Amino acid sequence: MADDLAGEVWVAVARRLAHFAGDESGFRSWLFTIARCRVVEHRRKAARRRTDPAPHERLDGVAERGVGLDPAAVVAESLGAQEAIRYLVAELSADQAEAVLLRVVGGFEVSEVARMMDRTPGSVRVLCHRAFRRMAARFGEEVLAE
Repeated sequence: MADDLAGEVWVAVARRLAHFAGDESGFRSWLFTIARCRVVEHRRKAARRRTDPAPHERLDGVAERGVGLDPAAVVAESLGAQEAIRYLVAELSADQAEAVLLRVVGGFEVSEVARMMDRTPGSVRVLCHRAFRRMAARFGEEVLAE
């Protein structure tokens, strides 16, 4: 499924590449915007189908094993990168998760994320702040220290 989605993104990039003008930063932003649109489209289709392809048995017991330990280490040890990201943002709203992922994983500046999400920079900061607070409440204060 993820490979199909990634393939769709690259096909869209290839089709529109001749129309792109800008520098490396602009290209990254353009690429993430295309990917974001494909993910939103995919989620809408999945919501209409209302199916969950497979349960996440690999997540069972992660929270219990993580008591008193660094949550990042427990997750990294137990799961792959994509599953770890999914686990960490599971209790965030869709907008909070998107803002955090674009800022942290994508490495984009607040202004770039705001443009991609069609929001103000202030609302992106608030989304990230609330997301980090929620993650801190779930995983402990170690999340805020980093």
